[in-house]
Amino acid sequence: MSRLSIISHYYNHLSMVLDQIAYWESLPDSFLSQVEFILIDDCSEQRHEFAPTRLDLHVFRITTDIPWNQGGARNLATIMARSDWALFFDIDQRFHLEPMAELIATLDRMQATVMYYLKGTGLFDESTGTAADHHFNTFLVNVANFKVNGLYDEDFAGRYGYEDVYLPMVWVARGGQRILIMDRIFFADLGFRTTTLDRDTSANYELLKRKVAAGIRKPAGILRFAWEAVPVPRIGPRVGAPYYQPAK
Repeated sequence: MSRLSIISHYYNHLSMVLDQIAYWESLPDSFLSQVEFILIDDCSEQRHEFAPTRLDLHVFRITTDIPWNQGGARNLATIMARSDWALFFDIDQRFHLEPMAELIATLDRMQATVMYYLKGTGLFDESTGTAADHHFNTFLVNVANFKVNGLYDEDFAGRYGYEDVYLPMVWVARGGQRILIMDRIFFADLGFRTTTLDRDTSANYELLKRKVAAGIRKPAGILRFAWEAVPVPRIGPRVGAPYYQPAK
């Protein structure tokens, strides 16, 4: 069984997904033998048939069209994860090999009650208009504990924002801690954002206030959509030196 499930999700913009896969395929066997990759297609407009890969890659497609359903996509990935630990990040971030390999080597010493945030570069805090040292929705978590004391509230799906704000509130309310690992830079942000969907946060902000006023509770009723597994053919180990060519 893999030691870490590396999880992301996407809506359209397949070129970025394929670019990430090309990067992952360039990584050494010593790293890839310890991880599985889970990608959730959040009902993109076009289906994609994936080429054979040497990765332990699992793709699932949400077939119910719900705007801004990233919380639901991450819940689905959590249920599908087969590792004890999971790393969640957005598809427009790229992790660095060496610090990630070092992180995997220390998983046995990590605390299951802690949500670990990872330092990155190129990040921007929209709420303050300033640079940020980590992405609010990029974190490492123990899968079993996340299922019991976390998961995303899918009441926020359909409108933009605040599902990633409510999640850590639930985590802390149920006894969890949050720690930022500051001694290494794990991610580089690629500076991409979805612009084809409504980004008005007002409705979800009001929903957040109502939920906080009512008492912060663990979400109920996850996976409120249909989904299917996407076949990903497997091939043997890579022959020759690793090679990575960024997408044009």
